[in-house]
Amino acid sequence: MAKSMALIENSTVTNMLWCSASEPETDALINPADRPVAIGDTYSDGKFYRDGVQILTLLEEAQKKNTEYESALTEIETALGVNNA
Repeated sequence: MAKSMALIENSTVTNMLWCSASEPETDALINPADRPVAIGDTYSDGKFYRDGVQILTLLEEAQKKNTEYESALTEIETALGVNNA
């Protein structure tokens, strides 16, 4: 099975390559692991970024939103005096 790999030059994604599943990662060839990475994105400290914002997988994005919703719900409950022990 093939996989998409990001070609990195000077910390920037310069190309997306379709490689065999056995293709190993190198300093210049990185597996984005289900992240929607595109040419022009940047790569730093093991993470991909677009316009300075870390690119997340769909699951990571959903988990982030869930955490934000839970935080907002807690603020609303506190403001309304709900669930105060």
